[in-house]
Amino acid sequence: MTASMEMFQRFKRKGFAALRQQEYPQARLYLLEAARCMADLAAHSDGEIRDGQRRVAAEMLDLAKSLKGRKPPRRTGARRPAASAATGTGEEDAAVKEWRIRERPSVTFDDIAGLDEAKAAIQLRMIYPFTHPDLAKRYGIRTGGGILLFGPPGTGKTLLAKAVAGEIDATFFNVKPSEIMSKWVGEAEQNIAELFNQAKAEPRAVIFIDEVEALVPRRRDSGSTVMQRVVPQILAELEGFDKKADRPLLFIGATNEPWSLDAAVMRPGRFDEKIYVALPDLEARREILEMNLEGLPLAPDVDVDRLAGMLERYSGADIAGLCHKTAENVFMEVLPTQEERDVAMADFLATLERIRPSVSEKDLAKFDKFATEGG
Repeated sequence: MTASMEMFQRFKRKGFAALRQQEYPQARLYLLEAARCMADLAAHSDGEIRDGQRRVAAEMLDLAKSLKGRKPPRRTGARRPAASAATGTGEEDAAVKEWRIRERPSVTFDDIAGLDEAKAAIQLRMIYPFTHPDLAKRYGIRTGGGILLFGPPGTGKTLLAKAVAGEIDATFFNVKPSEIMSKWVGEAEQNIAELFNQAKAEPRAVIFIDEVEALVPRRRDSGSTVMQRVVPQILAELEGFDKKADRPLLFIGATNEPWSLDAAVMRPGRFDEKIYVALPDLEARREILEMNLEGLPLAPDVDVDRLAGMLERYSGADIAGLCHKTAENVFMEVLPTQEERDVAMADFLATLERIRPSVSEKDLAKFDKFATEGG
């Protein structure tokens, strides 16, 4: 299949995003894919268009090559163990420990505004079999499994995944694709197997991978030989990780691009549940506003209901940003004189004039179509 300009733009965007985050191994992988896509486009073009595409491909390739062997900066306070023959270099050991971070989230569904349909689906599929094991066993409802959270950015997919772990008091593994794919840590397939083994050792565990499409992209769209090995490894783990009832394990993948996932991962026994985490409705927007305005000195004219009605197509992250930016603007205004005042409705309206929804109507239509038709 000929690569598309959309694929090139996607890999380029993710490559530069990873580069800004100093995630050099993942940035290199994305930029190599971008170079491959553009070279493929050039092979099917001619004239000046072909020459321009070749130049772009060369630029992407040169940038990717410049990142080879470049290591992410050490975290503040991180200490690498000394090298030893038994464990390899201290550098490698520290990297391995770094991506195996576990946590016990305290957040629950009560801390999340809206998303009632998503919560209900998760409770039925993932929570109740844990909280009512005898009843679940009687009706043949298995514990563990895989779910896919998909939807626009900023809708709370990561928070929702943490809340699942919080609801069942499970160990939460929050792993980035870049950490699995990093050559600094080791071979990607080994990292995947080790991740699942670590999770299986816990009494209850939730593995969460955001941007999961980076690990299981459509193989016919990706010419990467690494991905040809990684995708089957992920699928094998998904098919086998929930077989031990005494070690319940949940796998949650999140994506803003569900149409980019390999079709095989959507089959039964892998992502059994696909949950659309949509933009907040009116009631949810009101809840998000109230949560983010709590403690602020608000003027009597602040109408939360009116404000919620004006925020259609804004994500939860957009709404939180609106509240924070408005408070920040008032703070900067009163700072020189120290003459405090309440945050008024006009302040929110002024901020709203400069903040647009992060999700376009075109993208929203794509998500709605995927939710109803599966692609």
